[in-house]
Amino acid sequence: MTKIRTFYIQVLLSSVALAALQTPALAQQVNDLGTVSVEAAANQAGGADRGTPLLAEQNGTSAATTLRQEDIARQPGTQNVAQQIGKVVGVNSYSRDASGLFGGGYSIRGFDSTQIGLSLNGVPLNDPGTSAVTPQVYTDSENLCSVDVSQGTSAGAVAQHGAIGGQVSMSQCVPTDTPKTTVSQSFGSYNNFKSFIRANTGLMYDDAPKGYLSYSHAQSDYFTGPGAADRHHVDSRFDLKLEGGASLSFNSFFNYFENTYIRPVSKAQYAAFGYRNGWLTVPPTLLAGPKAVFAQTNAAVPYTPANMGYGPYQWEPGRHAYASIDGVFPLTDAIDLKVTPYYLHQESGSSSETLLKEEGYKNKFLTNPIGAFTAYGTRNTNALLVQMSQSNFDRVGNTATLTGRFGEHTISGGLWTEYTHQHQLRPFEQIDPATNTIPDIFFESHLLKDYNGRIVTNRDWTTDYYNTALSLSDSIALFDDRLHIDLSGRERIYSRLFHNLPAGSSATTDSYLEYKVKRNYAFFLPSFGVRYDLDDTNQIFFNASMGARVPPNLADGGHVNNTTNLVTMDELKPERSLSFDTGYRYKGDLLNVNATAFLIKYSDRIAVTIKNGDLLSSKYTNIGSTTAIGTEIEVGTKPYEGWSVLLSQAVNDDTLDMNLKVDDTNKILQTKGKQYFNAPKYITNATLMYEDGPLYGFARAKWTSSVFATLTNDIRLPGYTTVDLGLGYKLKGTAFLDAIPGAQDGEFKLNLTNVLNAKYLYINPGNSTGIQISSAGTPTFYLGAPFSVVASLSLDF
Repeated sequence: MTKIRTFYIQVLLSSVALAALQTPALAQQVNDLGTVSVEAAANQAGGADRGTPLLAEQNGTSAATTLRQEDIARQPGTQNVAQQIGKVVGVNSYSRDASGLFGGGYSIRGFDSTQIGLSLNGVPLNDPGTSAVTPQVYTDSENLCSVDVSQGTSAGAVAQHGAIGGQVSMSQCVPTDTPKTTVSQSFGSYNNFKSFIRANTGLMYDDAPKGYLSYSHAQSDYFTGPGAADRHHVDSRFDLKLEGGASLSFNSFFNYFENTYIRPVSKAQYAAFGYRNGWLTVPPTLLAGPKAVFAQTNAAVPYTPANMGYGPYQWEPGRHAYASIDGVFPLTDAIDLKVTPYYLHQESGSSSETLLKEEGYKNKFLTNPIGAFTAYGTRNTNALLVQMSQSNFDRVGNTATLTGRFGEHTISGGLWTEYTHQHQLRPFEQIDPATNTIPDIFFESHLLKDYNGRIVTNRDWTTDYYNTALSLSDSIALFDDRLHIDLSGRERIYSRLFHNLPAGSSATTDSYLEYKVKRNYAFFLPSFGVRYDLDDTNQIFFNASMGARVPPNLADGGHVNNTTNLVTMDELKPERSLSFDTGYRYKGDLLNVNATAFLIKYSDRIAVTIKNGDLLSSKYTNIGSTTAIGTEIEVGTKPYEGWSVLLSQAVNDDTLDMNLKVDDTNKILQTKGKQYFNAPKYITNATLMYEDGPLYGFARAKWTSSVFATLTNDIRLPGYTTVDLGLGYKLKGTAFLDAIPGAQDGEFKLNLTNVLNAKYLYINPGNSTGIQISSAGTPTFYLGAPFSVVASLSLDF
């Protein structure tokens, strides 16, 4: 394994080194990087035509929406990318609180965020095993210049994970040409605050290098209490111009957070206690002895760890790091080489208390009792512990793209290689009886061990992933680009080795046998798109593309039969999609219109189906195919006396194509024609904005229709409406700004979210697991974020 890792690292380093040989010295006369600072352009004053301020113009061959820097900057600085794209047509997004610090998720056209690729500066970010994302981690919104949302296709992305249903691409701002320091401070509801500082170097040393470094610290309490989020984040980018028009860009981030794990609730708990469904604030009593239990007096509901836990035991911490180098090297006047080696690191998990019965563990897979149990009493007793589900990985990869411009053709060939090593554990940590806390929230110390010093865990998995993709595309511009054709094909090669390690020390065969699972997949994914300009204002387009997603590595765990002690492995088919878009765009003097109709055939969908609420009976399975038919319409007006409007409507009829057979029984559930799990049929957005010189204000309303929480459609969550307001004032030229030494520009803004304080439940749309088959189980949901206010002040020096 070490040799394999070394090989991949050598490939990454050599690709940069070979390309750099084309440009051995710094330029005496350098050229522009070929990119424009969106931030600088957005802040320019003057009479330039801004088009539709709320709707960026599109010219591609498929449906897409772009959020520009000014769209992002109008929102609170703590917002995560899931919240930011929530205003995009057809996006069903959520955040666990108004600040965005606790995370969130999104779905598009019935695809959740594990089925949608997420990238930062072209680097794929989805988890290697589940394709999950952590939206609050990757960047500060102050450094984000654009977010591109591609609905239904990821044909333009060479490197991606799980992108069967679309792509979300984040791009950070380039450094400014002049030195500048930006500071901002915000305060809001639930003790929310964020402090941010960024230093731009400006052009240095013969105008070749420039860069910035930023740091932020943000905190917020959870609205139901107890619970809090604490986040530290560092971003950096340094650009270097080389001779011959070549360039290098060095990007990195480091993110550290300590969050309370947010508790989902059942409909019965919500009906009984509403928004008082938080964690307990009084610690449970640790009752030791042969019948040791957690005990809680005066609880709102009867206490069990599965029902309601003590707040300080519930943690969701994380450490994430990222580094990449973007190298662009013109080989000739018509041919460019771009290489992007990158590295990602993740440490994360979530914890909760548990009651561990030593006698059960001894009989199940331990030849000797666990000695640490004696800390609470005698042997053959129970231990009161906290357990964490950990997932740590290191990823190294590289993309190399060769692009040539030959008359009407722009031909690109790409190669993506990536290796990831992931380790997933569920260790136990003792509770300090004096303070009723856990000493190490990352579970790196104070862990429960057996007599042989081995960490006790009921999950010990390692997975090695190998990704390779070859792509070839031709972008053809005919008749002065009135007719544009995109042809592309990707060969995706995926391999992984899953290793289930014994989860305790045992000299005999037991239910935690050691076994390995090797899986190999290969897909050819073609795409075709065409756009035709009928005239200067009317445009039509059509796109057809195929997508695929491999089963998550979690599907390879838990395959030991507890009765026979044999490993039984089920074969899962990869998910596949065939997506068609056809659309019309109007670009007029008063307004712009985007209208798209789509059809998606999604086969072999994978889900964890939970039988009767029993998580131990849950199983990854192919639940068949679905068909989604829908439309998306956006109408954005040009400014009229300072007023602009954006209206959007999405309709998505996502239904199951067949009945579902219940596992291990002959029962057939009548699911054919039923609406798919957590796929809202209607999403409506309306935004009204006013701008007059330094002043702007906006009001935004969003209605999300009801969704079904089961595949049999016998549990429905009602729809809900949220309304947000924003107000901002540019401070340049004001007496306030002039009174601050060195201040060149600034802005004050006020954001109010969910001003009607709508109360609602939602399903996590960023996770395709835990799908209830029917109401015989007990689905759980999250509480919608209530009314919140955030005020912020930013200054440029």
